[in-house]
Amino acid sequence: MAFKFNFTANLEEIDQTTSLDSSLHDLNLDDKKITERAPCHEYKITSCILPGAIQADILELPNVDKPLYKRALGDVKYQMAMQDTLCAGDDEGNNVVNMLELNSNSDLVRGVYEGGFKTWECSLDLVEYLAGLPKEQTCGKRVLELGCGSALPSLFMLMNDQRNQVDVQDYNEQVIQYITIPNILLNTVLDVQKSGEENLNDEGPEEPENNEEEKEQNGPVEEEEEDDVKDEIIGESVTCDAEAELPAELVPTMLERISQRSKAYYGDWTGLPDLVNVKYDIILTSETVYSEDALPALVRAIQKTLKKPDGVCYVAAKTVYFGVGGGVLPFCNLLQETQDEDKDKLVGEKVFESDSTVKREILKVTWVR
Repeated sequence: MAFKFNFTANLEEIDQTTSLDSSLHDLNLDDKKITERAPCHEYKITSCILPGAIQADILELPNVDKPLYKRALGDVKYQMAMQDTLCAGDDEGNNVVNMLELNSNSDLVRGVYEGGFKTWECSLDLVEYLAGLPKEQTCGKRVLELGCGSALPSLFMLMNDQRNQVDVQDYNEQVIQYITIPNILLNTVLDVQKSGEENLNDEGPEEPENNEEEKEQNGPVEEEEEDDVKDEIIGESVTCDAEAELPAELVPTMLERISQRSKAYYGDWTGLPDLVNVKYDIILTSETVYSEDALPALVRAIQKTLKKPDGVCYVAAKTVYFGVGGGVLPFCNLLQETQDEDKDKLVGEKVFESDSTVKREILKVTWVR
């Protein structure tokens, strides 16, 4: 599969088939439109503009007890149309549409759009890993997700324990408003109705028998087929529609509820530590080490916001991002070379590696004792 956005095609079709792609080709990063990095701000959750209903996809992950609901990209464009923000004079609407319709040759544009509308594969690895940790390691925690986008790891942490306080950050304000906040609502507050639920349940028991027959006839699944199999398991290759209604009179209360457990930030990582002004037990981040240019700001943000001495940061990433120079090794090297203002260092330990053709890893980053 190609590792790129194809937003020039029909958005609903994209969301079903290509919103989660395996990186068998180079990451496409547009260097021609580099601009000054956006300053960091807090997003006021209670001011979020929401539609009367949210359309969602269902993600069912191995070893994760509950499904996750992720807003469909087609639904974002529908909201834009319903709000009449596609007119020429509306900068907000045009900004969102421009992001959704990025040239198919670019996954992201530095300083303009950092890929937050896409569900990145390593975020799913991170959810599965967190689900396998002992409860005491994931409950009663203050959590920050950097570069959240769809915020799947944050959604899991919010659902995992009501005591968890989970803050989210993405470079683009539009991603926070149209993807992250709706996803938090879908998974923590709203009553989500699954369409075709009876049919899905009826088909479920037959699959293990068919899989066993295929294994006997064809042998074990080849490594290059693993990503396709995973896509089918999580529901990206098959339509699993769901919908949740948002009565206008209840929206303020719903937003107030999620604001009691979460804060949201947008903009560059550089100004984030001073803005949050707290230390986190757990920091989560996925697919944020794709470029060496972005690593110093990421490392500094982790150093300044991770609690000492027992804070833990989990970094989910591909081992190598071909074409842009990033990856796990440059990130680990920078950790070794960098001290914080107290002369303390962070160190990364590999705790997960995929068996897929394109290697994916999870690093556990802790303070050196």
